[in-house]
Amino acid sequence: MIPKFRAWDKRRKEMWKVATLHIEDEYADLFKTNIYEKPFDNPWAKFEDLILMQSTGFKDNNDTEIFEGDVINIHWFYADFDPVELGAFENEEYAERVMVKKEFGNFGFWWEEADSWVDLATLAMSSRLGEESFEILGNIYADPELLS
Repeated sequence: MIPKFRAWDKRRKEMWKVATLHIEDEYADLFKTNIYEKPFDNPWAKFEDLILMQSTGFKDNNDTEIFEGDVINIHWFYADFDPVELGAFENEEYAERVMVKKEFGNFGFWWEEADSWVDLATLAMSSRLGEESFEILGNIYADPELLS
């Protein structure tokens, strides 16, 4: 999978999609909606003026891609295991607001209740979480009040 990125422009205070990363020259080509719409009107920005965020590869319940820096609700399911079917009961227990970040080489979040790191991929596989389990509320740059 080719990694996808988006970028928070610190100068304009706007979120952009990233068309191309120019690593050697340290800048990115940006766009808002469709990369092929008036590409000559799309801006570029130096890396120092951007906060780059990589896609996690997951989508939320509205089919929106989840990126680093997104604040999401995770709808937890009661995790009693059935030894016959080797699966979890899927009774929703509660939703928890977390911020997605990349640590230890993986996307996930710090779970305050257990004071531990939770890897999204491992969580999705072990708990049978699907896209309906995630709901994007915003991101930490455009919506910093979500962390309060």
